[in-house]
Amino acid sequence: MADKKQKKDLANVGSQNIQQEDTAMKTLALFFAEELFPLLNIKGKVKRVAPTEIVHLELKKMYQDFNYEMEDNSWVHLEFQSTNEGVQGLKRFRTYEALASYQYGVAITTYVLFSGNIKNPITEYSEGINTYRVHPIILQGRNADQLLERLETKIQTGEEIAKEELVELAMCSLMGGESSQKERFHRSFAVMREITGHLPIDKEKIEAVMYAMAEKFLDEMDLEEIKEDLKMWKIGKILLDEGRSEGWNEGAIEATQKIIRNMKDKFSVEQIAEVTDMSIKEIEDILQSKA
Repeated sequence: MADKKQKKDLANVGSQNIQQEDTAMKTLALFFAEELFPLLNIKGKVKRVAPTEIVHLELKKMYQDFNYEMEDNSWVHLEFQSTNEGVQGLKRFRTYEALASYQYGVAITTYVLFSGNIKNPITEYSEGINTYRVHPIILQGRNADQLLERLETKIQTGEEIAKEELVELAMCSLMGGESSQKERFHRSFAVMREITGHLPIDKEKIEAVMYAMAEKFLDEMDLEEIKEDLKMWKIGKILLDEGRSEGWNEGAIEATQKIIRNMKDKFSVEQIAEVTDMSIKEIEDILQSKA
């Protein structure tokens, strides 16, 4: 009995996690419809975000990544693929289409975004007299390393970064390149940390998409490292803002020292140096000096 209860509890937790991630992605879906569709060469204009939950005859719930209702009342179904499922994946998408089309009475076209590690995905298969196909969107030709280097250079030179480039940044985990997924997310969030001049809501939602993608593509250990980075940057910003409000006008040195001392119990010297753009020696000197 205990084993059955434990398995049931674990299943419930897993189901809740999947639904929470799905809800977070839905919140961002409409915002990115107008931004992502031009990037992905998807034609037409989105009217609204359509349901992604369908129920088949065995009363089993199935969740899709994104559905969009277009102005012509057809649907665009958008899926992300990080592993090459081959024909099995196509059969799953075909089932989604058939059930959703039957349940909602709409024509559906499926677009599949394949991550950069999938070189030659299968995009159609025949069974009986029918052939099923999806529209593949392969970002392998776009280089994540080059994108990150370009944006990092723009930040160093003070050149403005366009919103379109930020949308590309949110999708860099799906692109080609030599860097690991963890490195891409670390550098992407570091770029976002430095960007100014954009509306905060745009920036926050782009960061939210990046985080949702990190949850999809990173293993648990790498994801925890990214979480620590985000926590460090957020706390660093709060402390810097606090320092400015309390004494920046009275003296930048005193305010900076106070900020550093507030950070010492939570972060290493190296982390503090990264957040404050100071050298390790400068940080050590401040920590060794009297308050």
